[in-house]
Amino acid sequence: MIEYRNYWPNFDPNEHFFHHLFKQLNLQVSVVGPFKETARIDRIRNLFQDIAVAAGYREKAEFFITGENKLPQFHRAKKQIGFWRSYRDREDVFRFPYWMWHLDWEELSVVPDYPRYGKPLSIDRLMRPISSSYTKDQLTDRLNRAVIFSMHLREPRRRFMELTQKSIGCDGFGGAFGKNDRARPKMPILEKYQFSLCPENSIGDGYITEKIPEAFHAGCVPIGWCRPEDLEEDFNPEAVINLYGLDNKQICELLSELKACGALYSKMMSEPLLVRRPDLDTLMEFISDV
Repeated sequence: MIEYRNYWPNFDPNEHFFHHLFKQLNLQVSVVGPFKETARIDRIRNLFQDIAVAAGYREKAEFFITGENKLPQFHRAKKQIGFWRSYRDREDVFRFPYWMWHLDWEELSVVPDYPRYGKPLSIDRLMRPISSSYTKDQLTDRLNRAVIFSMHLREPRRRFMELTQKSIGCDGFGGAFGKNDRARPKMPILEKYQFSLCPENSIGDGYITEKIPEAFHAGCVPIGWCRPEDLEEDFNPEAVINLYGLDNKQICELLSELKACGALYSKMMSEPLLVRRPDLDTLMEFISDV
């Protein structure tokens, strides 16, 4: 039996990458997630569970696993799996950022569907330049503007949206734009555009989600916002426009150059996103040793 606590509403384990990994390794484990602020009765139950663990009356869960920008939960679980870079020297912490949950891992006997995007992300495609996945005509026929998917426009996302709209044009999908289209796959929409505005929701230690690889996989130049050292940890920074640390004037100038589809755009079409092939060997070893 695999027990899950503190995950999102209507959580379906069969859609969870780690569920299939646990089953493949034939493990019976308990897992806590990052979502505790639910209904009042659940908050009370979570509080008593944490008190019982701290007092030694209840065993810690085997794993705390998060794709959200949350700190490790050492008081609640024996091992931590998340995006953090600064804990890499700890034997009880493993860095596995959220974007990796959605790759087409050949090591998995069952690869979970990825309905929000439309298909699992191909590792091979992410390791090739965009120009090798799409023809020149397919790329030039796209809209010469950006697209963004977002449920909110909190700062600095609102500023990025306004500057992108001013510089190159930007179309919005999702709740932030009054559209109830969350069930609609992203990939067919992204493939209509040359650029994707895909900033992270927040800045965190090593925090990288699915936004940049989704954009690249669909042939868009990713226009992101994350710490340069975090971007370089996972991706080729030459394949991404990173707005981090830029002022309004710099952003407008950079995006205007990108829209011209000259040397900058051509260069980005020739860069792979991944420069190292990821694998599951070390993660499977970390999980198996419980």
